[in-house]
Amino acid sequence: MWELNANIINYLPEWFRKIADFEEICDTEAEQFVALAEAIHSVADNFFFYTMNEGAVSMWEQLFDIVPDLSIETLTFRRFRVLNRLSTKPPFTLGFLYRKLDELIGKGLWNVIVDYPNYALYIESSSENQQYYIEVLYTINKIKPAHIVFINKPLTTTGITVDESVELSDLTWNYKLSSWSLGLYPFVTAIRKEVLVVPAQESIETSLLHATAKSMMDIISSARVNSTTTITELTKEAKGNIATIQYTVTEEQAAKVTKLELLDIEGNVLTTSPVYVPIVGEAVFTHNLPIEEAKNHG
Repeated sequence: MWELNANIINYLPEWFRKIADFEEICDTEAEQFVALAEAIHSVADNFFFYTMNEGAVSMWEQLFDIVPDLSIETLTFRRFRVLNRLSTKPPFTLGFLYRKLDELIGKGLWNVIVDYPNYALYIESSSENQQYYIEVLYTINKIKPAHIVFINKPLTTTGITVDESVELSDLTWNYKLSSWSLGLYPFVTAIRKEVLVVPAQESIETSLLHATAKSMMDIISSARVNSTTTITELTKEAKGNIATIQYTVTEEQAAKVTKLELLDIEGNVLTTSPVYVPIVGEAVFTHNLPIEEAKNHG
C-alpha cells in the first residue's frame, strides 16, 4: 500500500519554509492530507468483507435489516454475518450446512444430529458463547425444509477428577503397663512412615470411574436457570465414565440464559456455569460430567 507524504512544507522553496505563517498553513494542510490518505485506504479496504470498516458493515446491515448488538458483537463477527447472508444460496445440503457451521462456530466446535423419524435437526455446541446463535438460526431457517424442526442444544462440560494415594503407617502405643494417664492420649497413634502410591499414579480402575458416573444420577435432582427458574424434569444417563444431564428451557421461562446450575435434592448448588444463550422457541441444554483419574503432568 502506497504512503502519502503529508509533510508538504518540503515542497516549498527554501526561503518560504522558515516563515511562521507558511509553517502553520502547511501543518494544517498536513492533517487534511493524512485524513485523505486514511479515507483512500478505507475505500480499498471496504471492497473486501474481511477488512471493511464499521461504517461499511453498518451499510450492509441496513440492507439486510440486521440490528447489531454492539455490547457483545465484535466487528469481526459482524463482517462474517454480512458475508454469510450474501453467500447463503442454493443448492442446500448437509455438507453446505457443515461448511456454514465451520465458518460461524468453528471447526470441531459443533455437532449435528438429524432425527429423521421425528423430522428434527439438532445442533450441539458450547453454551459459553453463543453470540453466533441468531445467525445460525437465520441460516438454518433459510436452508432447511419447512417440515424440519430446528432445536438448539447448548452443551456444558464440567470434569470431575478422582485421585488416590496409599500410605504406610507405624503404630505407636502411648501407654505402658503401670503407667496410665487415662484420657490424656489415645491408646495408639498412627505415624505415617512412607507413601506407597502417590496421587496421579493411575491406580484407579475404570469400574470405579463408571460407578461414580452412575452415582451422579442420584445426586443431581434439578437444574436452575438464571438463579430464578428451577427445572425438575431432567433426563439422566451414564455412559461409561460420563454422566449426562439434559433438560429443556423455553422462551417463556427465559429469553436469554446467562447462568446454569445443577442442584441436589436439598437445593445445594453442585455446579455453576456462566453461559450466554438466546432462546428462540426452546433449547435443549446438555451437561456432560466426565469422571476421570488425575494425570501426572510433572
